Amino acid sequence: MADGAVTAREAERIEWDVIVVGTGMGGGMLGYRLAQSGRRVLFVEKGRSTLPGAPGTIRSAMPELAEPRATRSAQTYFDALARGGRSTDEVEDISGRSPKRFVPFIGSGTGGSSALYGMVCERFFARDFTPRQNFDAPGDSTVPEKWPITYDEMRPWYAEAERLLGVRGQPDPLRPEASDVNLPAAPPFSADNQPIVDYLSGRGLHPYHLPMACDYTPECATCQTFLCSQSCKNDSARNGVLPAVTEHGATLLTQCRVVHLEADHTHVRRVMCEHPTGRLTLTGKVVVLAAGALATPVLLLNSRSGDWPCGLANGSDVVGRNLMRHLLDPIMIWPEHDSEITAANKEIGLNDFYFCEGQKYGTVQSFGAIPPMEWLTNRPGPQAKALRMMSPAVRRVYDRFFTGGLILASMMEDLPYADNRVLLPEHPGSDGRQRMRIQYRLHASEVERHAAFLRMFKQVLKPFRTRGLGSGRENSNMGHVCGTCRFGTDPATSVLDPLNRAHEVDNLYVVDTSFFPSSAGLNPSLTVAANALRVAAHLNEAHFAS
Repeated sequence: MADGAVTAREAERIEWDVIVVGTGMGGGMLGYRLAQSGRRVLFVEKGRSTLPGAPGTIRSAMPELAEPRATRSAQTYFDALARGGRSTDEVEDISGRSPKRFVPFIGSGTGGSSALYGMVCERFFARDFTPRQNFDAPGDSTVPEKWPITYDEMRPWYAEAERLLGVRGQPDPLRPEASDVNLPAAPPFSADNQPIVDYLSGRGLHPYHLPMACDYTPECATCQTFLCSQSCKNDSARNGVLPAVTEHGATLLTQCRVVHLEADHTHVRRVMCEHPTGRLTLTGKVVVLAAGALATPVLLLNSRSGDWPCGLANGSDVVGRNLMRHLLDPIMIWPEHDSEITAANKEIGLNDFYFCEGQKYGTVQSFGAIPPMEWLTNRPGPQAKALRMMSPAVRRVYDRFFTGGLILASMMEDLPYADNRVLLPEHPGSDGRQRMRIQYRLHASEVERHAAFLRMFKQVLKPFRTRGLGSGRENSNMGHVCGTCRFGTDPATSVLDPLNRAHEVDNLYVVDTSFFPSSAGLNPSLTVAANALRVAAHLNEAHFAS
């Protein structure tokens, strides 16, 4: 049965007002608002339901920690990932001399990646909506002069998204446009974080409490990377999909992968899916893609036909191009020599390097606790097996060098380029897992800005003992993928119009991070949610006005 008391076969016999493909922040919030308005909404989600009461759901810890024995074989490992809201799809990175394959750490299931996110819900700067001017050497980047919408147009939708997601926090002191953002206060900085806040303020910098979509219930761990067991994490599943289904009559089909959109030259006519009961053919007046900036372009490219020989809505050859992913560099610091920080610490924001000396870099945030060593050892494959065999020695090294500190991470904006892209796989898998290829190479602008940003970031941290925990240059870090179906006013250089409708397909919309024409240097969640509410209002007026 599907949530909403409609079976998969019954869903085939209904013409839906809106079929929403994916239940992440874009799809969940748009579907919720349309269901609230009385529209007949069908959510189609390739992952499992992790809504309250869903059997087998893994909460309170990452699957590698919660079910260590289940992660010793590939089959049971992927099943555990799926029950923990994680993706099992495989990415092939063809950027280097030899391809590399990995499973990205992104969400799949009700809520998508928002079910795993760190809850930072922050508005973009007003200047982020005129991005090209922020870089002194954009070179051959396709970063536009401006977005097709402005900060002022987004302002009311930001406020609405903050309200629906229960965002709490402090205003960023470096944003003049934030003066009218009146968020409820977050709890005071913790005893672990306060010394860092005091140190940064003493350096003349401007730390603030991150705006968090969190209810801060007692014993709240501000959990990220896994599902919340206490329901204090406000995400697309809890605040969008769940009320849409339980209060407003929406229907949810899970474990239902959309593989092809059948379209004539102006409209999507059928949505072709693979479901445990067999092949499904769904119909809807409007189709909204919100499968994520990796899966959405793959679906469009895979929907080739006589009318669409290069892929659906791809007359511009832009679908899949302009891939961006942010450059994230976490560094562990020990405020005191013998620090033993183990409590939740996702609190600090710092934007003094966001616009700095005529150049654009990005943000700095506290990042939460590092996972236990078992996150590495409890996996299938030879590397994890070798680590398990050396467990006592590995644990001594891990405990000595990678525990007890507080993690701060720099997150740098990367620019879009036409040759950074998502492509169809050469050999699709036969095990039900989706494959896709990416090509992403750093250009001169990113290399130079990244080095400069890290120098400034590390200079600030000089008084402390520090240890790097990874490099932003690593392509397997796919947490903030965006840009692969950008919106704009020119159909020759964009896939979507300013209202997120495909230029060439009258009833097709995209509301995940694919639509971003630039990545900004901040967490994308709030902008995705706000834009989804904006698009939902348009659909109510344009497609469903009585």
